[in-house]
Amino acid sequence: MNMRSSQHGFGKSRSQREVIDIPEAVPRDKSLDKLIALRKQRLQRLERERDAARETWRSDRRNLRDEKQRWRMGVQASKDYWKAARAEFFSMATTSGQFRKAKAIYERMKIEAEEVHLDCRTIASRCKESRELFFNARKVAVEANRNHERLNILRDEIRSLQVITEL
Repeated sequence: MNMRSSQHGFGKSRSQREVIDIPEAVPRDKSLDKLIALRKQRLQRLERERDAARETWRSDRRNLRDEKQRWRMGVQASKDYWKAARAEFFSMATTSGQFRKAKAIYERMKIEAEEVHLDCRTIASRCKESRELFFNARKVAVEANRNHERLNILRDEIRSLQVITEL
């Protein structure tokens, strides 16, 4: 018996052993991670656009509310002025010339109130457009968020399957 072989234990001597094939670790595919990062950037951009559209819509609504208030105050002021002018005329405190002058002023006030009302209508149409823009941006952002979540779930499932297959 060879002394050398007994010193090293059982099996063939060192020089006669076969090389064991160890599979190299396959690098993980980073394409899905890159896609997720890209989608996240897109999602953040869409959320910024949604927030900007919301703020625009809110400012348009504030402008509309202020303009409506201005219109209501103009209408009320013209009514109050006309009521006071009629009361003075019927109490015989003013002449018919002063009454005609008051009536002309009242008509002018009514026309100004109508102009403010037309401004309100244009602001209202702008407000409706900004509302539509906001809800469209919101819809796109929600859908992008859903897709981002789906990609994250898909990535996690692929990783868990890789861990199972590696074992």
